[in-house]
Amino acid sequence: MNDQDRTSIHEAMEQQSISISKAGIVTTLQARCSIVAAANPIGGRYNSTLNLAQNVNLTEPILSRFDILCVVRDLVNPEVDERLASFVIDSHIRSHPLEDDEAGDDDDAGDDDEMKDQDGDEQINVKSRREKLQELQKKKEQEISPIPQDFLMKYIHYARSRCFPRLNEMDMDKVSRVYADLRRESNSTGSFPITVRHLESILRIAEAFAKMRLSEYVSSSDLDRSIKVSIDSFVGAQKVSVRKQLQRSFMKYTLPNRRNNNHSAQQQQQQQQHQPQHRETFVA
Repeated sequence: MNDQDRTSIHEAMEQQSISISKAGIVTTLQARCSIVAAANPIGGRYNSTLNLAQNVNLTEPILSRFDILCVVRDLVNPEVDERLASFVIDSHIRSHPLEDDEAGDDDDAGDDDEMKDQDGDEQINVKSRREKLQELQKKKEQEISPIPQDFLMKYIHYARSRCFPRLNEMDMDKVSRVYADLRRESNSTGSFPITVRHLESILRIAEAFAKMRLSEYVSSSDLDRSIKVSIDSFVGAQKVSVRKQLQRSFMKYTLPNRRNNNHSAQQQQQQQQHQPQHRETFVA
């Protein structure tokens, strides 16, 4: 990324605007959108002995403006490679236009067999080709994803336009402890610095989890999942020598809370014990 592109992405992510000066046109456009960026490592291969900033040659101010950092490595695994190859081949087979023609011809032949002669007039119950293609398209979408694309688009639009979850009765002390631990570990390990933007990222991710459930409030489970995502993003961008140490340090936040699980299990057992007594009292 050259200096001009760095300046442009800084302006888009910090000021939410883009300045254009080209062909005698000087204007500023709004850029209120989410930014998803992908970067290839230097030399084509990711070096685990270096951190993410050194692998992709990006500055720390740019990396700190992203809420989530994911390191995706192409590891050699026969099972994963075979599953990926079969998925790509099936996708090409389903998307080929000749498959629709063959399926339409088969349907026409099947409909011709079902034609009946009533009162000397042949009544042909054949659907139009457009309807058949739509049905085939729906079948393909059901094979790819269990949720129809139209319904998914409406769901996302409704969640973004109508759902605005509020932070109510959150464990703010836990968020403060996570932020303090992240800053301490970043200073001790020499990784990219943790700023207030990362604290805001945790809150934004928690609100996003609540939006997925169309909830009006951010629950404790949303906050726990947000903390886990933020910690995994921070740990995954570190060197392999520091990664294990950080995983042990933040294990208390990433592992499920056993106390809460035991407490809920005890409550369920108590409810099950009290249920027969209530039933006997009700019958009496």
